[in-house]
Amino acid sequence: MYNQTIKTVFLIFILLPLFLNTGNANISPKNSAYHERVYNLNTVIDVKMNSLVEEQIDLIVNKKRKDSQYILGRTSLFFPKIENALREKGLPDELKYIAVIESSLRPDAVSSQGAAGIWQFMKGTAKLYGLEISKYIDERRDVELSTEKALLYLSTLYDIYGNWTTALAAYNCGPGNINKAIKKANGSTNYWELAKYLPKETKEYIPRFIAASYLMNYYYLHDITPIEPENEFKYTGAVRVYEKVYFKDLVSDLNIDMELVKRLNPIYLKEVIPASNEGKYLLILPESTIVTYLDKTQSYHNLVYLASIPHAQKDNLVTEISSDETNSESAYHIKTNLSYVLSIKSTAGFNIEKQKTIKVEKKMHQMKKKESLSEIAGKNNLSLTELLALNGFSETDEISLNSSISIMK
Repeated sequence: MYNQTIKTVFLIFILLPLFLNTGNANISPKNSAYHERVYNLNTVIDVKMNSLVEEQIDLIVNKKRKDSQYILGRTSLFFPKIENALREKGLPDELKYIAVIESSLRPDAVSSQGAAGIWQFMKGTAKLYGLEISKYIDERRDVELSTEKALLYLSTLYDIYGNWTTALAAYNCGPGNINKAIKKANGSTNYWELAKYLPKETKEYIPRFIAASYLMNYYYLHDITPIEPENEFKYTGAVRVYEKVYFKDLVSDLNIDMELVKRLNPIYLKEVIPASNEGKYLLILPESTIVTYLDKTQSYHNLVYLASIPHAQKDNLVTEISSDETNSESAYHIKTNLSYVLSIKSTAGFNIEKQKTIKVEKKMHQMKKKESLSEIAGKNNLSLTELLALNGFSETDEISLNSSISIMK
């Protein structure tokens, strides 16, 4: 009897701590770090850590590291546009992560179910929101147009369900599935209570969104380095097209790669831009190529924008500065004559240098005492990332007082 008592006491001392720590027994040091960081995210999502969330985080920072590097690199191309649209509509900035989990920030992405574009609109929803889909055009692949419609759709879903977590789930599986789940959950609109009644993909959707948020905020803690896109994608311009343009002609005339033309112009399905009297369609080309195109077509008035001015060409700028007395922020405009020297082969086989000038208007701001770049960005409807890119700054650069910085795209 005495020996039995000793054994019982021994087992209690050994097993009791295990029972007391049941909730944490399966949390490794790695997962413990995931928990702490996730709960520190500044988010409008109802965050909950479970095995699905842990799996998705592990997938995105470990098993698919290379994919994550490319996604992080693409943020410099697409996040500034999405962030501007979110600010204009007064929506949470983190909704941009939906585009990460939907398409990996690829405008040309197409799912097996037929969803397309950076926001992965299905045809029916896209047409309902006024996006053009035809034999030649698919505006779901237009980043700015599809972003405008996606945010409108998300706002509608938020108004219906009253919280962003369930609104995001509805974006994935549709309001019909959410409404069925709400009935089964006795009227609850809490995503975590609805999840067991939702399709498998939607059960994973919010965990994937949390994982994407984790990646964007903590990638550097996992030694993940963004892979930046090539300059051909970062420095682009657009021209308005009135007559039909075939991609094969651009490849031949401009000595440009077909795959590059297709990736810069993903909305065109047949490698041709349709003609339109009002010039409703744009052709996007690398800046280094677009002036050659304008010279060949003699259509300088069709220039819509230059996305940026490469550092190598900044020394060639000729500027005319004029004050803007109506602007209380003491900004001023610079009318810039951006000169390009084109090398054109003559019929005799000699190269002839020919200079063309395109006028680009830039708006400048003079920094004041105790004024930060983030404050200037916010006041001018820019993200900090976009402001840095416009001026060729890095986050570690020291900007001196009275410096003049560009605040117009």
